[in-house]
Amino acid sequence: VSSIMVNRMMTDLGRRIENNTRETTRFVAGLRGTVFTDWELDASVVHGQTDLERINGANMIMANYYNALDAIDDGEGNIVCRSEEARAEGCVPVNIMGFGAPSQEAINYINTVSTGTSEITQTVVTASLANSAIYELPAGYVGFAAGVEYRKEESETKEPDNAVGTFFNALGEDKGDFDVNEIYFEASIPLLADLPLVQDLVLDTAVRYADYSTIGDATSWKVGLDWTVNDQLRVRATQSEALRAPNIGEIFGAPSQTFYNVDDPCLADNLDDLQNSEVRRANCAALGVPAGFESDYDSQTLEGLVSGNRDVKGEESTSTTIGLVYQPSFLENSVITIDYWKIELEDAISTIASQEILDRCVDAEGGINNQYCNLITRDSTSHEITLIQNSVLNVSGQEASGVDFELGYDFDALEGNFSTRLIGTYLIERKDFPFQDQPEDYIEYAGTTGEAKWQANLTISYKRDGFFATFDTRYLDEVSLYTDQELEDNPNPNSLMKFGSYVISDATVGYNFESGFGVKVGVDNIFNRELPFGTRGTGSGSASYDNIGRFGYLRLSYDF
Repeated sequence: VSSIMVNRMMTDLGRRIENNTRETTRFVAGLRGTVFTDWELDASVVHGQTDLERINGANMIMANYYNALDAIDDGEGNIVCRSEEARAEGCVPVNIMGFGAPSQEAINYINTVSTGTSEITQTVVTASLANSAIYELPAGYVGFAAGVEYRKEESETKEPDNAVGTFFNALGEDKGDFDVNEIYFEASIPLLADLPLVQDLVLDTAVRYADYSTIGDATSWKVGLDWTVNDQLRVRATQSEALRAPNIGEIFGAPSQTFYNVDDPCLADNLDDLQNSEVRRANCAALGVPAGFESDYDSQTLEGLVSGNRDVKGEESTSTTIGLVYQPSFLENSVITIDYWKIELEDAISTIASQEILDRCVDAEGGINNQYCNLITRDSTSHEITLIQNSVLNVSGQEASGVDFELGYDFDALEGNFSTRLIGTYLIERKDFPFQDQPEDYIEYAGTTGEAKWQANLTISYKRDGFFATFDTRYLDEVSLYTDQELEDNPNPNSLMKFGSYVISDATVGYNFESGFGVKVGVDNIFNRELPFGTRGTGSGSASYDNIGRFGYLRLSYDF
């Protein structure tokens, strides 16, 4: 055996601690009053700045680590670093065979602390006039509001000098700014009132014009109907179009290191059972990947670069909501709310999924001279993928639709008041249309990590005088780690397929005294529900789950 591969987590360096210190300074000046008899004036100037210092501990200096690994016998029975230059700079050999094997001297040589800083500033100047009774119609008074706004945002991030040469992600230094001028108008118009099946019918309208220094002008609008049938039933519907301008990071973000969890499409197992397997085989061969290629890794976490894009445009959205609120008279203090919603994005600001970049490189019928293969780097000897490049861009679009619901019931018992709320969402679809040149092709994410089809929160609370108690339970449906398209392209992924359904509960109890003093004791994740097996900090949906475990706290407060 000429060589062996060793994987090791360097827990000997200590915990990967990140300490963030934020200091925010904010100045506000405002003016409110009545002008022209019935018009309410509201004007303000706000300026704020946030300074962030981020300190990362247990970070390895990679050059020192490699020098410490490359150790030899100096001929006198002493293990030393091979490089004379490294030895002159204090290199200490590191033993990685076994927990606790590295010496403290080696740890001190390898370890470092990295410090990065950010500065964010925002200035907002606004003024508005509003009149709730500008004109009387048979069904009631017309309300009207108009306003102007100026906003300027600036951001700058500075990374430590050794950021590129350490184990943690090397983040680029971002710096950019933009400003925007806006004007808006809003009106609430009563259409009908006091008729059979129409207690009230109100039309709400709004329009906003904005001029951005980055993307130019944009117009957004909204039209809504609010129909009160009677004291028990209300129906509502809204149609709107809006534009979201790219933020500073999406425009000016410098290339930053990231890591992707992917399956190499040129692996032998991924060349079978595909409709276009011959195309993929030919393209993999053209890339120099031999037939029968097997990776040295069970599953690959690959280095990547992601950056902003100064040519990115704003994303346009069309939103539709239709819903009802029902408060049945036969069950006092109860409410049922159901809302259907659909959101469509055009020119959505996003990045192409790393797996899509890999698959489209080798599945292109025109060969490997395509834009996707240009984003991939392979080692010429091992044929392993070593780098995937990506950037923010305007994809063809995104679509999402679902149903939100709420069931609520309040009642008196045990000499106090109980309040129960069940709030949930059923996700019908969550589609990404990633390619402008293929606007009909989409990836369905509903039911995958971070996009569970069913989500719900149940809250039961009790209050009596100053005493209160709350019990919360959150439910997430079973999710797949792969989309159907990913399984179609790579039918034999190298990791588990699904996370099961997930339930987590929190509890709090406390008392608010008449003096203004309050005390609250709480336990989050009271049953100590663990993360789903296989969840990692990168790319596996861990943000959807509790990653701390059972956690207790005591909170004291005083209102004055």
